[in-house]
Amino acid sequence: MNDSLPPPPLTDELREQARRSPGAWLYAIDPFFDPEGEVPPYGVVGAWQADGRGEITGEFRRNPNYRPSPVALGYPEPSDPLDAAVQLSATGYDTGERIVPLLREVEVIVAAGPGGGIPVFDTGEGRAAFVYTAQEHLPGELPEGATGWQRILGGDLIALLPPAVGVAINPSGPVGVILPPGDLRR
Repeated sequence: MNDSLPPPPLTDELREQARRSPGAWLYAIDPFFDPEGEVPPYGVVGAWQADGRGEITGEFRRNPNYRPSPVALGYPEPSDPLDAAVQLSATGYDTGERIVPLLREVEVIVAAGPGGGIPVFDTGEGRAAFVYTAQEHLPGELPEGATGWQRILGGDLIALLPPAVGVAINPSGPVGVILPPGDLRR
């Protein structure tokens, strides 16, 4: 993932910084972080070196420990705290431990099946109910077998699901996560 992103552009501001700092390294910081604040090592994209005359040598050295943030990957602004936790977990900026507690506390949108039940789908990783954190994450069409959408508290949803069924959060969006049944019931 790190090597697939192009190097950041060389800006006039960087060139001016190089002129003021001959021989220094100029660091490119992931846009998730304030470059004037504290940046963890994984938030540094890489660096250019200024030569003795204060000119950038042109070679960009990538940080092998860099992890692109949701911002760098072009993910949309999170719609809510649960969506934010999913995005941060998917990019390695968070462990994901907050996802289930957040899910239990918030209202989510699920498909409604005939008679008001909640349909379950095969995800390739097991069976799961599809859960959407906001209207903007809903797919263009209802999932097969669904008759509409319904809102439910995440904790109530977990209590209703059979023991072998997990949850897929925002499965049709730019970033989602599948929570296996065991994770839901810890």
